[in-house]
Amino acid sequence: MNAPEPLGYSLLLDDGDLVVEGTGLVEVHGLANLVQALTLRLLTPYGTDRCDHRYGLSAGAAFGHPGGKSALKDLLSLEIVRTLAADPRVHEVVDVAFAEEAPDKPGASRPRVLSVRVLVEAVDGRTTALTADVEV
Repeated sequence: MNAPEPLGYSLLLDDGDLVVEGTGLVEVHGLANLVQALTLRLLTPYGTDRCDHRYGLSAGAAFGHPGGKSALKDLLSLEIVRTLAADPRVHEVVDVAFAEEAPDKPGASRPRVLSVRVLVEAVDGRTTALTADVEV
C-alpha cells in the first residue's frame, strides 16, 4: 500500500475551470497540488472566501501605501509570506522575487499588477516555485 500524500489531493484547474478527461474530472496531487493551492491563495483577494474570511492575499494596502515601488515590493513580499505560510503544508517561504517591469510609456495607463515568483519548501522537505500576477 502506498503512503499517503502529505501535500494532498485536489481537482485540477485550468484557468479557473475544472479539467475533464473522458467522463471524469482530472485530479492533481503532490507538489503540483501544493502549487495550485498556493497560487489560488495568492490570486484570491483577502476576505472574499465565504468559508474562511482569513484566506487570500491582502494586496490592496501595499498598493495604496506611499513610498514608491521599493516600499510596495517590500510590503507585498511580507504579505505574500504571511499568506503562503498560513498553509499547513508550507514549511518555509524561501524567496519572493518580482519580475522586472517594462518602463512606463508617457500617458499610458497601467494596471496595478506585479508578477511574482515564490520559492517554497513544503513540510515534506521538497522545494517548488510558483508564479502569479498579483493585482488590486
